[in-house]
Amino acid sequence: MNNSSFWSAFSCLFGLAVIGGLIVLIIYLIRKSSDEAKQSELACNQIMQGVPADKQMLFVMQFNAAKKDPTAAVLLALFLGGLGIHKFYLGQTGLGVLYLIFCWTGIPSLIAFFEAFVIAGQVGRYNQQKAAEIAALLGGVNPAMLVH
Repeated sequence: MNNSSFWSAFSCLFGLAVIGGLIVLIIYLIRKSSDEAKQSELACNQIMQGVPADKQMLFVMQFNAAKKDPTAAVLLALFLGGLGIHKFYLGQTGLGVLYLIFCWTGIPSLIAFFEAFVIAGQVGRYNQQKAAEIAALLGGVNPAMLVH
């Protein structure tokens, strides 16, 4: 085996290792984000249980109007993330504007691609915060349940 074919084989194996590592990282991020979203959903249900029984229906109606859908957030990050649309969707207007300003560089598109794998957890935290705010307005939340 000559020196040229050795380096060719080495670079091929190195490229496969990098791709394999990225795939493992993406799978890990998806699982972690999904677990965070499930935990936040459970927390939202606990927050609802802290609302007085006569106001729980009002809580559910207001929460359903305010909560965000993780699937919509993932799709926005994948297809319109370079423009920061997923940031606007989650109420992060400042970051959305920053993405919009720098969209011509392509950097926000790259960042949004990776954010698509973790955004479900962000949506879960957003929904949990909204649930705590609504419950606080209805007079039935323990201050320890508020998300910071």
